[in-house]
Amino acid sequence: MLGRRTNRFALAAMLAIASIAMTANAQDRKTVSDSAQTINLSDAQVFQIQGLLGSQTRELQSLYVEVQSTREFLETALAENDPARIATAVLALDACEKALENTKRANQRDLLSLLNENQKQILKNYLGKAASSSD
Repeated sequence: MLGRRTNRFALAAMLAIASIAMTANAQDRKTVSDSAQTINLSDAQVFQIQGLLGSQTRELQSLYVEVQSTREFLETALAENDPARIATAVLALDACEKALENTKRANQRDLLSLLNENQKQILKNYLGKAASSSD
């Protein structure tokens, strides 16, 4: 349960930053929604975040494809009832899923490293409100 909540928090943080990065600039503050606070991103931060999100999206898509392919390999091995292939597929799927989770965490750290402490606090407050309203 805690792992799912942490993953949801990380995903929400990435989505919030991405949404704000695409709509905000230094001169024109915009709100993501009526209940959301705006993170005052500079033009440089917006540019950096957009570039980072582009490369992260490509990397994550590749990992998602790899996970899906490995799941299909496992399903085939299960259908054929081949213990050796099943074991190989389970280990491969576990490695792929761990790589995906590690990449997500690294991507979140990279995104957060572009924010100053005040921006991080605003984001944390926003995500706390969003999490409490979804429970």
